[in-house]
Formats: sequence, C-alpha cells, structure tokens
Amino acid sequence: MGKALIGVTVAHHTEELSTFPREYYVQSIRFAGGSAILIPPVADGEEAAAVMAKLDGLVLSGGGDISPLYLAESPLPGLKGCFPQRDLSEILLAKQALSQDVPLLGICRGIQVLAVAAGGSIYQDIPSQHEDALLHNQTAPREFPWHSVDLRGNLQALLGRTNITVNSFHHQAVREVPSGFRIGALAADGIIEGIEAIDQRFCIGVQWHPEAMPQDPHGQALFTAFIQAAKSEVRSQR
Repeated sequence: MGKALIGVTVAHHTEELSTFPREYYVQSIRFAGGSAILIPPVADGEEAAAVMAKLDGLVLSGGGDISPLYLAESPLPGLKGCFPQRDLSEILLAKQALSQDVPLLGICRGIQVLAVAAGGSIYQDIPSQHEDALLHNQTAPREFPWHSVDLRGNLQALLGRTNITVNSFHHQAVREVPSGFRIGALAADGIIEGIEAIDQRFCIGVQWHPEAMPQDPHGQALFTAFIQAAKSEVRSQR
C-alpha cells in the first residue's frame, strides 16, 4: 500500500501568504505518513469530482471569511475579506468528499466550509452575533495555545482527553450543526470548536490550527488518525 495522497485546498492570491499551507499543512501531513498536493480553486462540480477521484483524503484549510452569497444571508457588520471563487470550490470539494466517503479534515475556515456544504450555518461575525464571547482571534503567536475546549465523541476518543488547550484565529464559527453531524468540541463560551459526521469513516472539522502547533501531541494525533483513515482509501489506480 502506497502513501495516502492528501489534497490541501489553497487560495491563489495574497490570502495564501497568511495561511502558510506549504510550511504547516504539508509538513503535518508528511509527518503523519501521507503525501500532500495543493489544490487551487476548481471551477465547477465536474472538476471537483475529477479532483476528488484522485485523492485519498481532503484537508479544507484555513483562510478568509465565507461570502454571505453562500450562506443565503445579507452581509452583516464585521464581515471581512471574502473570495467567492474559493468558497464555491471548497463547498463543491467538500460535497464530493462527503458523497464518496473520502476522509476529510476541516481546519478553522475549513470547519465552517464543511458545515455550510453539509447544510449547517455559521456566524458571520462572533463579536456582533454572540454576547459574552471569548476573544477568539488571539494576540499571541500561532504556535501558542489561547483557550481551552471540551471534547466529545470521536475527538475525545482520538485525542484521549476531555479537555485540551488550542490556538485560535477566527471571528466566524459554526452556528448550527448540519444534519448527520454532531458537536465534537466546545469552547467555554458555547462557541462550537469541533464537528464530526456521524456516518462517515473520518470527517472532522476543528476550529483551531493543529498544523501550526507541531509540538502539541494532540495536533499530531489528529493528523495521524486522519492519515490512517486515508490510507484505507488509497486508490489502486491513479
């Protein structure tokens, strides 16, 4: 059995300079035993299906805000940079991964894309839509933890803990968990920090950035579990 080939979604503009896909995501996948390929935005559902047919797993990476165009909402104050082309691409790829039961890991923006693709909803801006929320956009460097989360379900089982401390770089978050999913992690203020599909082999979204904390054993464990699931998906023909 060869190495699992993992697609990592990326932008094709300056947004990528702040999300470090090559430095963090690719290295985390390699360390866990997989091989990574960066996926720029696809144009339509046909292209998304063709791309997913070549992959053993998909990482929905971090980045900017999701456009209200794909939330069926009007834009609210606090909304920041949106790139609808990337939104459409990642929603299409996530839907393909779900329909094919291909292992999927959503990180930060990725958990929000996953929720939207599966029929859930998100906060456009936590500070203006959630009273008494914590500061979820940390002022410390990204390799340092910022707040704790309580773990449930598969995340609790995979990481072997009921509570961990995580980093935090977001002002959007999952508001309503899609049908067929459950909450996997919660912050102390009630913000959803993890979701997981109930009937998929591996489909987890986390609101923090485990790839940016390479010394954290919990982040390593999450990537290892993801790659192990993807190895069972290794295609006999590319």
